[in-house]
Amino acid sequence: MINFLKSLKHAFLFAENRGHGRPARAWRNVGAQTGGTPVTPDVKRIATCPGVFPLMNPPRLLACFLFVASVLSVPGAEPAASRIDDLVAAALEGNAELKAFEAELGKAKGKRTQAGFFKNPEVSIEIGVREVRDSENILQGNGTTFGVAVMQRFEFPGKGTLRKAIANKNVEIAGLGIEQFRLALAGQVRLLALEHLAAVAEARAAEAIYKQSAGLASRMNSQADFGARLKIELRLVQAGMVELAAAIKQASLRSEDTRTRLNALIGRPQSLPLHIADPLSPPTEKFDGNALARSARQNNLLLKIRHRELVRSARELTAARLDIAPDFSIGPFFSRDVAGDTEQNLGGAISASVPLWDWNIGNIQSAKARLAEAEALRMKGERDTEAQALSLLKAYELTRRQLAMLPDGLMEDLQETSTLADTQFRSGSIGAQLYLDAQSAYLNSLRISQGAVLDAWRALLDLNLLTGGRLDASAADSSHMIKSRP
Repeated sequence: MINFLKSLKHAFLFAENRGHGRPARAWRNVGAQTGGTPVTPDVKRIATCPGVFPLMNPPRLLACFLFVASVLSVPGAEPAASRIDDLVAAALEGNAELKAFEAELGKAKGKRTQAGFFKNPEVSIEIGVREVRDSENILQGNGTTFGVAVMQRFEFPGKGTLRKAIANKNVEIAGLGIEQFRLALAGQVRLLALEHLAAVAEARAAEAIYKQSAGLASRMNSQADFGARLKIELRLVQAGMVELAAAIKQASLRSEDTRTRLNALIGRPQSLPLHIADPLSPPTEKFDGNALARSARQNNLLLKIRHRELVRSARELTAARLDIAPDFSIGPFFSRDVAGDTEQNLGGAISASVPLWDWNIGNIQSAKARLAEAEALRMKGERDTEAQALSLLKAYELTRRQLAMLPDGLMEDLQETSTLADTQFRSGSIGAQLYLDAQSAYLNSLRISQGAVLDAWRALLDLNLLTGGRLDASAADSSHMIKSRP
């Protein structure tokens, strides 16, 4: 509809540029004149655009605006279905937590910029009264004294370089953190979208079976010959409806939960519905364990962060040891003394700190402890990454094997069996128990098969995160929904 309005407006503007006609003020409130829904401000602006009458006659113009107003005012109009890739792109663009990570990166870059500046010079001024007395303490003259000095502080060679190197590592760590969060966010959005598809499909299937059973129970209850067998079968069908109602509730709750969580991640209002165009199909990638483990060791973003933290800790230890080296200040000074005679002094000064009492022992010990901690975390991260890669690969392969055991078209066959069981039960060919077994088998098989598909995607998305979004080309045969970059 927005594109239609833009096209209509462009046509009006084309006529206006040609100088046709006058503003059609009589058509400002088309909806009000026809008793329909009032036209929106955008439509009003289009209706008052010059050049309307040369484009079309008034009846056609009125019909056009009535059509626009009716479409814009349709209550409960279904929004267009979104693809999962579009949801991921929207989340990466509007997620609030991602913006917080980007702000952290900006803070780290600002500290890196600040680390490259020299300290500001220090200016000292002295003003006082001067008296000159001889050895007999007789006043010979009095006056004023004035002095000024400008001192520039310089750090010991190496201190500034280390500080900038540490700041650079902080920028790299913040950048890797953003990349890791973007990858995790993309995976979370994809998995929530798939879970939403599964929940919606299960809720619809349970709802269809419930309506089918409710109609069957109503038909049975209306029969005149209400014998014991019919009564028992009626109660069995009604008992099955209780389970179906619980299944509908659980699936609807999961659907609503995934919808609200997706809207929160994307940054959309919670009141907006969610419609996904992609089907819920299992992944088809195949992996080699050795290539996957190698890719995880080389590309895992958390491991890269651990490596940079280790390098940063080593430089922090060097900086702590160098901190006891004296800094020095150099600058000119000028003084003027007036007490009878006038004396002026001009020269240079240098000052330095002397490491006499504080040898920075405590900070050096803390830096050594941080270095040992960073080394331990790096080793632990490498072992955990390899173990997780193998574990996830095994879970992925077992899930794919489970899905491969299912016959082709099983869900469609079970759905047809559910409908056939209803027809046969109505005709009296089968009993209530076989009817209920058919409905239960269809719903349980749907739930289990969809759960297996979600497990496969969950393992694949975790592997994608574990390898830093770079599943090795030799390890993956294809990529259906996983992107090397979010």
